[in-house]
Amino acid sequence: MELTPLKYFVKLADVLSFTEASKELFITQSTLSLSIKQLEEELGVTLFDRIGKKIYLTDAGRDFLDCSRKAIEEVAYGIQHLKEMQHVYTGKIKIGVIYSLFPLLNICVLKFTKAFPKAELSIVYSHSVLELVELINSNKLDFALSYNPQDVSALTESTEYACMPLCVIVHENHPVAIRKHFSLSDLNEFPVIFLDKELYTRKVIDRMLAQYRIKVKPQIEVNSTPLLLDMLRTGHWISILPQDMTVSSPDLKAVPIKEKTEMMHISLLSLKGKRHSLLTEKFLEVLRQETQEIEEHRVAGGKDSDLFEGKPTGGGA
Repeated sequence: MELTPLKYFVKLADVLSFTEASKELFITQSTLSLSIKQLEEELGVTLFDRIGKKIYLTDAGRDFLDCSRKAIEEVAYGIQHLKEMQHVYTGKIKIGVIYSLFPLLNICVLKFTKAFPKAELSIVYSHSVLELVELINSNKLDFALSYNPQDVSALTESTEYACMPLCVIVHENHPVAIRKHFSLSDLNEFPVIFLDKELYTRKVIDRMLAQYRIKVKPQIEVNSTPLLLDMLRTGHWISILPQDMTVSSPDLKAVPIKEKTEMMHISLLSLKGKRHSLLTEKFLEVLRQETQEIEEHRVAGGKDSDLFEGKPTGGGA
């Protein structure tokens, strides 16, 4: 069996439209239709149900889809591995990242691309940890840098790299900005803005507040971290977010919380059992080095690290 019909089959299974699939594959609809028909004849099963103008995967099609994806991935891995054995580091790495960890990723990307200029990166940014997990599980990302959710799918492997405490985040001109610490019991003295209850960070915050039996009714809830930060910049509201949220916002200040807070665990999410290319492993080496320095700095009790001021922390790729 040739690889091209499998690629055609996977693309058609993804979009479920002969018109759309043929456009994305740069072939005619008749060529695609003939290829699928020949594949079905070779396998002796029907891969798609045709109902009117719509098509649907059959049970056999769904089973064969997983095998086809793995076959295509294995061949691509083999080609990439041979190139890398000859020290030709080319190819594309698909990376997901949660909003507040982008400054960390940005530093790693800068170092990596300087060391491997022929490598290509595709970066997907998301507000939601669960959305990144879904992309990982559908094999649309090689890995994602995120906060580690408590409950991950059995398909997802999570590796913790570092931790960040929750802090009160305010504009630099807000009265709270001059405090050395902020007690959670003082939250109701100020207008509060929180992330939406469905987001992972908010769930961690609510769990922490419940631990200290503190009830807070936020004046505003938003499902967008950038929007929340923009509203904090008005100097009117306060919020609770991970300390690293102020990385690329020098006009915002992270005030430590007096009580013992939950930690936000920076983790690498990947598909369980997925083999990383050597190029991906090179990137992960850079990431491991950067997060290790963050963790060592935090444990040592230092202030904001150079990394969280947007500066490289040292070390090479």
